[in-house]
Amino acid sequence: MRHDRRYENLEKLDNYELEHPSQDIRGLPLVGPGGEKYGTITDLLVDDSRTRVAAVRLDNGKVCAVEPLEIHDNAVVYGEQAEQFARSGGDAVAEERIPIVEEQVAIGKRVAEHGRAINVRTRVATDTVAEDVRLREEHVSVDRRPVNRELSAADAEALLSEGGRTVTMTEESEEVVVGKKAVVTDEVVVSKTASERVEHVEETVRRTEVDVDGDGRTPAQPRR
Repeated sequence: MRHDRRYENLEKLDNYELEHPSQDIRGLPLVGPGGEKYGTITDLLVDDSRTRVAAVRLDNGKVCAVEPLEIHDNAVVYGEQAEQFARSGGDAVAEERIPIVEEQVAIGKRVAEHGRAINVRTRVATDTVAEDVRLREEHVSVDRRPVNRELSAADAEALLSEGGRTVTMTEESEEVVVGKKAVVTDEVVVSKTASERVEHVEETVRRTEVDVDGDGRTPAQPRR
């Protein structure tokens, strides 16, 4: 039996109760599959969460995990294959252990890129807009025309008495005014859709089969 230092500092079961009283193996001897005695179980040690018994302590101070222990009426056997010891009443026996190996397949799925990437980029392009605009222009001209029209004495007096006279006329013309505004005309929508398909998977697995010759018994089957 190997002393397992991982469980040395675990707390004893004294302040807790077992779910089944039959699991209280304190006071029973711990033996190997061949009948060799390792010591007497004195303490049951609980794990850090205090939800289960994780290990046992012997009267010689050695500690071992509970997983390889098999409980019998008069002893606890250390080892995964203790059936032969239990049937023999504790006598030492010779044994050979043959591991039964079985491959198991775990089939799952993962996300993988298949190499196709769609890139959408924007850039600024320049276009020239041309349009003809009709513009109006004014021109002021000064002409002198010969006139031979006789005035009355009153009209003549009025024109001559008003002194100097100024006439102002301003030329006007139209000019081009260009304004710009931004308008959204279209949208490019980039999206992904997903679909599912069923793919049939087959894989070959191997296992150990045991054939027993000479005693007529059924071949041993792998343990689950």
